[in-house]
Amino acid sequence: MKIWKRRMALVLALVLLLSTGAMAAGAKYSAWFAPYYKEMQALGILPASFTTGDLTATITRGEMSELAVVAFEKATGNVIDELERTDYFTDTTDKNILKAYEYGIVSGYPDGTFQPDKTLTRQEFFKIIQNFCEAAAYTSTRSKDLGSFADSGSIGAWAREAAQLCVSNSFVDGTKSGSATYLRPTEGASRQEAMVMFLRAYKDVRQWYNVNITTASVEVNESDLNVTVTDVSKTMYVATDTLNVRDSWLASSTKVGTLKRNQAVTVTGSCSNGWYRIQYDGHTAYVSGQYLSNEAGGSGSGSGSTGGTVSGSGAATDIANFAMSFVGYSYVWGGTSPSTGFDCSGLMYYVLTQYGYSMKRVANDQMTQGTAISRDSLQVGDLVFFGYGSYANHVGMYIGNGNFVHASTPSTGVRVNSLNETYYNTRYIGARRII
Repeated sequence: MKIWKRRMALVLALVLLLSTGAMAAGAKYSAWFAPYYKEMQALGILPASFTTGDLTATITRGEMSELAVVAFEKATGNVIDELERTDYFTDTTDKNILKAYEYGIVSGYPDGTFQPDKTLTRQEFFKIIQNFCEAAAYTSTRSKDLGSFADSGSIGAWAREAAQLCVSNSFVDGTKSGSATYLRPTEGASRQEAMVMFLRAYKDVRQWYNVNITTASVEVNESDLNVTVTDVSKTMYVATDTLNVRDSWLASSTKVGTLKRNQAVTVTGSCSNGWYRIQYDGHTAYVSGQYLSNEAGGSGSGSGSTGGTVSGSGAATDIANFAMSFVGYSYVWGGTSPSTGFDCSGLMYYVLTQYGYSMKRVANDQMTQGTAISRDSLQVGDLVFFGYGSYANHVGMYIGNGNFVHASTPSTGVRVNSLNETYYNTRYIGARRII
């Protein structure tokens, strides 16, 4: 009888365990989540704080930050070794939250708080997933109609694009109930649900990142880009502090070295797009013609489609030309100097602080500085911002004629684009005059 009771107790305990959750290394989660938990462990994206506790509980903003940072750094290989600041928020100095903020994945509240213990709604989570993808320069052309979800009308206008991204890329499946499927945008997301969605996003971003950025090499020839090269033989001089040497005549091609100001360069060819073919360490390489001068101490030719100079006079023009001097430099997460490279807000931070302006570090904070300017009143030197709703996740400097200079992506570096290009036109959210 005692043996039967003991066995019965074990059976009941097993039933209870399977119905309420499983335990692994101290973490409680639902049975369906077990394979996802193991996969996150194998991929190395399971944060330490998620190895214990109740993963069926609603996830908080602070926990989401840790989850995002671990996945982002693992997916991209980019890590902030030293935070720019630790006082972004009045209620937390948690390193993962601060890093997620500097990466552009999360933001705070207007009163200066972050509220790390506040739980997230699913649509807020969709937005963080979108920020995560954009921080990793991930793009996708997949599209799925949100109308297939019975509650799609409940999604806030500010979160619709994020929900579209998550649904179209199968980061989010929705919940089946009867014959309908629901996104439940205003409900809370459990830790295990958030972990599954982040796992899916991580795998997609990682694969895309490997193909398009980490291992991508630019293989081009003259016929591919309609670029012609005319043989020349002359010596020119570097007219910028640091000039990137690349294996092709594109700013997105592989960097093979650097040259310093006033260094002599053996030029062997002039490219029709404004670049020069040179001899570098005994090999053929290419540099932007904008940063070469015919004499030591010169200011550069200003030729080529990779930049040029901003016409006019005054402080704003000087600062814009200083920003233009970094066209061709590498995009580096968290970068704020020519020696390391720049991210978008890092470039604006560096350029303006060199002229004595006190600048905040990240794009969304920079959008609170200076004076708001309408698009039709833009002047050289104004900062232009891009994002969704009122949140800025990208910034550049206006240089006139509808163009702006910015640290674009890891694959393109610092470059010039037009505000009228569809991508930037649809994401433009405002401008500020600092100078």
